[in-house]
Amino acid sequence: MTDLHVVAPSFADFAEAVPGGSFSEWLRARSGPPWDRMVHHRITREMAQGTITPAALRRYLVFEHRFVETAVVIFGYALVRAPSIVEQARLTEVLRGLTGDQLTWFQRVFTQLGISEAEQQPVDPPSAVRAFDEGMLGLAAHGSYEEIVGSMTAAEWMYHTWCTEAHAAAPADPVIAEWVGLHVAAPFADQVAWMRGQVDQHGPALALWRQERVANAFARTLALEIDFHDAPYQEDLS
Repeated sequence: MTDLHVVAPSFADFAEAVPGGSFSEWLRARSGPPWDRMVHHRITREMAQGTITPAALRRYLVFEHRFVETAVVIFGYALVRAPSIVEQARLTEVLRGLTGDQLTWFQRVFTQLGISEAEQQPVDPPSAVRAFDEGMLGLAAHGSYEEIVGSMTAAEWMYHTWCTEAHAAAPADPVIAEWVGLHVAAPFADQVAWMRGQVDQHGPALALWRQERVANAFARTLALEIDFHDAPYQEDLS
């Protein structure tokens, strides 16, 4: 197993220190503190333990549902900038999953929990939720294909990691169990593997300054994720 505690300023340095280390592993190792902070965030622990309050869970699901629309735009940018039709075909599947399966899941759960349409579309969401949408859209609008995929790799690899740990804890709440299960099931795990594969394939050939931009996009995504996941608790503190 690759030692992800080796922090190197450049991928070349990482590859020298960790023979066989991949570009995605370099991104994760370089972003170690924010990665660990997000994977072990309060919300990930409470989801696993089943101690999250119903109100915080409702807000969390509403905020996540909001981001689905943002993710569609982000992957749309990736589709346009993809290097070939092979990547475009795979990204089309990602978009189909977001606009189909994901939205269907949310609507079913919202009905199950009695979350009204008005509650699903908050007029004034927390600033961290808005910043997450705007920051991720900014990365996608102005970034290269590799930066966009690197950014979403940070988000989805992180989700797969903490959900794998939470799944092992077998949350009793059926909604939490299903949400966690979605992010450890084969379709999502395969998507994470594909995205990491894209980063690993294209990243090493980039100029040093472009590798740095991918690394910054990865780290910036984790920072935005941390604040986003703080947001469901804000009303409890007011």
